[in-house]
Amino acid sequence: MSKELNDHLLRLLREAADILHRYEAELDREWKRIGEALGKRNARATDVFSTLCAFVQHRWLPYGGGHSADGHLERIAAFHPEMIIFSLNLMENTVHQVLKAHAQAAAALHPAVRYLFFKWNEWLLYDMNEQSFKSGDRSPWKKESLWKDAVILFNEWILRAQTFEESAAHICFGFSYFLPFSRCALFQFVNQESMAIGLYGHGVDNEQIQRLRVELDSIPMLKESVGKLKAEVHEFRHFRPIYVPRASEQFPKAYVEPFDLASLVIVPVYVPTEGRMIGGVVLDRGPGRFFSIDRRLFPALMKFGQSAGELLLKWIEAPKKEAGAMVESLSPREIEVLKLLADGASTLEAACQLYLSEFTVRDYISSALRKLHAKNRTEAVAKALRLGLIG
Repeated sequence: MSKELNDHLLRLLREAADILHRYEAELDREWKRIGEALGKRNARATDVFSTLCAFVQHRWLPYGGGHSADGHLERIAAFHPEMIIFSLNLMENTVHQVLKAHAQAAAALHPAVRYLFFKWNEWLLYDMNEQSFKSGDRSPWKKESLWKDAVILFNEWILRAQTFEESAAHICFGFSYFLPFSRCALFQFVNQESMAIGLYGHGVDNEQIQRLRVELDSIPMLKESVGKLKAEVHEFRHFRPIYVPRASEQFPKAYVEPFDLASLVIVPVYVPTEGRMIGGVVLDRGPGRFFSIDRRLFPALMKFGQSAGELLLKWIEAPKKEAGAMVESLSPREIEVLKLLADGASTLEAACQLYLSEFTVRDYISSALRKLHAKNRTEAVAKALRLGLIG
């Protein structure tokens, strides 16, 4: 198990515990209110709920050394597992409601809280049965399986997405939040995997990422690696991440300098059931930061890439079924204009190349936006590339 990932997940747990401590007074008030409401219907239910609330408030974090609250453990061990799950769910829901009422960045805090209660469930329902309450060893962290926690949390997070755009945003946030990285950029391969288009960026200028059109021929190392990965998937049914110690030695300045790339990791986004790679995720730890990578982190990275691929494929394939009709609805001129925009041309430059007025080109762009259901030019070009309408 990667020590970096282990430490990162422990930080997430401590972050969630700090959140509970910060809103302790309000949580205590709300939990007491819920306990009283439960008591009107079921005295046993309120006993379980109140005991768990007191226990969690004394410890905040599962695991760890002996504590004055450990006297509750034997009582909790006698509770029915279903009642423990029910009580912990009520407690967690209360925390989320308090966060929504008080924290401006609540959306970014919910995953940490979810992870904390996930570990409470795991410990109280499983781990306690495997150790003596009187044992001096109170640090039963199963480090070899912690990367699986990150995968579970990532999957839960990205499955909340309701659109392609939300999926891309959740994937980037998940890679950065549940793994020890600070910046993430998601790309999709188009034109027989000869080009990568930017879909979304987290911790970096998102619009800058979405404007990127990367010809793989311009990055020999990446083109060669993609070729090897495509060959090896048929045998192993998975793609391995690529660690780049010094980006300046492998990538053109046009990509290195704007983002101040130092070291980075490239994670293939793939669908193993089809032996198909549909894109990639680029990760680093901030502008100008060099780092080494613990290869024990690779299993989590590979699983993240697989989950991202399975989710994105659903959104990519669905509109492709309608691409034929889309091609018919887009006029030849609209397709020409989109191609020029994809190449980086401005409205005026496109007008000059097509021998049209700038106003006419704007009309073509507006019409294409409407037909593609795109909010802006960048989204229209990305969608047209994704659908294979322009190359």
